[in-house]
Amino acid sequence: MGIKGLAKLLADEAPESIRDVTLSSIHGRKIAVDASMAIYQFLIAVRHGSSGTNGGGVLTNSDGETTSHIQGLFNRTIRFLVEGIRPVYVFDGKPPNIKSHELTKRREKREAAKIALENAKEENDIQEQEKQSKRLVRVGRKENDDCKKLLSLMGVPVVTAPCEAEAQAAAMARDGLVWAVATEDMDALTFRTPILLRKMTFANASKTDIQQMNYFDAINSLELTHDQFVDLCILLGCDYCDSIRGVGPKTALKLIREHRNIETILKHIDRKKYGVPDSWIPNEPGDMKLKQSEQVETEVSVYNSDDDCKIKEKQNETKVNDDKSSIPIYVKARDLFNHHEVHDTLDLKWTACQSDELTKFLVDEMGFSSDRVKANIEKLQKAYKATAKPQTRMDSFFKPKSNTAIKSNKRKGLAPTKDPKKHKKLERM
Repeated sequence: MGIKGLAKLLADEAPESIRDVTLSSIHGRKIAVDASMAIYQFLIAVRHGSSGTNGGGVLTNSDGETTSHIQGLFNRTIRFLVEGIRPVYVFDGKPPNIKSHELTKRREKREAAKIALENAKEENDIQEQEKQSKRLVRVGRKENDDCKKLLSLMGVPVVTAPCEAEAQAAAMARDGLVWAVATEDMDALTFRTPILLRKMTFANASKTDIQQMNYFDAINSLELTHDQFVDLCILLGCDYCDSIRGVGPKTALKLIREHRNIETILKHIDRKKYGVPDSWIPNEPGDMKLKQSEQVETEVSVYNSDDDCKIKEKQNETKVNDDKSSIPIYVKARDLFNHHEVHDTLDLKWTACQSDELTKFLVDEMGFSSDRVKANIEKLQKAYKATAKPQTRMDSFFKPKSNTAIKSNKRKGLAPTKDPKKHKKLERM
């Protein structure tokens, strides 16, 4: 799910943080791709294709095993490499314990979808069958293992996160290992990826512009600090806890701007109008009196978007009781967004494909056409030679000015340091 309503909120309140770009404009970039999200999209695309009225068939091998995710990932990765993009696929590790309630909800929804699908079949409702079948699509261990093997044979690096893939990918982007994170989950921004790319792995991405979101432009336009942005995302609704009933995106932003953090919001919010989950106030006695939380200031490191140096920003951190059951759920969610478990040291290497082993895997195990596999491997080999010594992007010769500096110049009455027309021309190169 990511962050509910965040994309629409940014489109309305921070439109300058979003732009549509083409795949070719990302030439020469290293991109961390949310593997599970990409695999899921390929399974959906084939299952709900255009062949016939039943949404199209699922691709399988001679043993009846689904192979649509293999075909989609194989073709799309080659497309990336042909465009000069170097992808690294990041897989989920073990989900955090705090996410168990969300996983339970998803299992319940799948069970409900199974029942609805059977009813749709009895009523011969094709449209409803397609809808419920889509809800039953799930990326399991076998699909992940198949894709890891495929990518390794293709010479594309694979990273298995210790926990959430989006958090790992965002950390890689902050550390400069990759330029951006490609996923549909908006919580990549909450994890502070500098650049988020959406629609990059869509089946029809060749015809659809990719949506590029800039984290720093977003929080600057919203006039929020990172800590306030995290609290905003929790209010909107995330995978780690329930949200306050009745608080939509606009109200959430208004509350954060007025009260600056969730603790203060809880002190002033109208409980008769808005439903605060019990897990948000575990220490509160039955008379609905809020227990005051002691606030301390700590210093945390935040990455600057333009010069990649670290700047220190003060953050309010709530002292909590050693008894974990007394910790408000939003505090646990906040801690996960700010201190998620990730691999600190990674060595990403793109290598030449193992053509013989790759052919055997795709033709003998997956049942693909040998002629098509041969032609695609030739594309893959040619693309690797082209990206082994990638051309330097034109914009790498220019150091962008931070938004903070530009706003400061405007306040001082100084002229902009860039010619907007020249800047737009440069972006198209």
